[in-house]
Amino acid sequence: MYDHRGVELRHLRYFVTVAEEGTMTEAARVLRIAQPSLSQQISALERRVGAPLFRRRSTGMELTEGGRILYASASRALAEIESSLVQARDARRLVQVGVCGSVPEHLLAQVERIFADDGTLDVEFAEADSQEQLDLLRTGTLAFGVMRVFHAVEGLATLTLADESLGVLLRSDHPLADHTVLTWADLADQELLWFPARRNPRFADYVLAHLAGHGWSPRLHVVDAHSQALYRHHLRNSQNLVTLRARNGITADAGMAWRPLASDPPRQRFILATLGDSPLAGLLARPGSRSSNDGGIGGRGQRAASLPNAASSALPGVEVP
Repeated sequence: MYDHRGVELRHLRYFVTVAEEGTMTEAARVLRIAQPSLSQQISALERRVGAPLFRRRSTGMELTEGGRILYASASRALAEIESSLVQARDARRLVQVGVCGSVPEHLLAQVERIFADDGTLDVEFAEADSQEQLDLLRTGTLAFGVMRVFHAVEGLATLTLADESLGVLLRSDHPLADHTVLTWADLADQELLWFPARRNPRFADYVLAHLAGHGWSPRLHVVDAHSQALYRHHLRNSQNLVTLRARNGITADAGMAWRPLASDPPRQRFILATLGDSPLAGLLARPGSRSSNDGGIGGRGQRAASLPNAASSALPGVEVP
């Protein structure tokens, strides 16, 4: 009995190369291994097969009848494996992309275009807070994340999707809606509709410190919900309640008004991020992966130019000055 289970793919590759090159010397050069080692591997293969595969001639290696049978099958199998490897590499892959709350729809469309340009990736979005996404990226649950940050995150490759100033969103019949621009003093008596700080502690700390620096330390009206409809419901049904939004992030709603701040508004930055050592990190540095506003990519040797900013686009159904 002969143990065919001991025959490995490399043995067949060695055998086919010797058969095609005709000599051990030339085959060893092509395979980049030592000739004595190659001779030992061919002898071991013959023992496992249980029959000689070559006649050793002074002019080189000549296939036996059994060798010709094995060569026909082995060369075909190796070619099919190579073809399958290429097809597997080029097959479309599904990538999970985390999305934090309040991401404008046009940014999701931009993310989809980035992956569509690659030609091999399909996107599946999954809702997750910015802080949660960092953990999910590191465990491999997410391949990418769309998150709101205002600080560098170690170990990530990032593409800035938007870097925008925040304005004030309020009811269209709110007394402050009569103003075309709001000052910090105008907001003194207003409560702030806010999110749970655990979702994005660094961003929450940054914004609240920025407000306090301008003399506004509002009472926070915290709503633990991702639904923008629910946030707007609270704005409509509460007195002296406002929230902060970028102009681009407002969905059509005739009952809402958006007003810019007259000076030094806080900012929000949305990034598309993946692990810096991910094989997909290079996707963020391709020419098609261009970001708006500051065009920044974090990560070694990566950069991006800019897309036209959509901040000036019309917002149907939302009153803006």
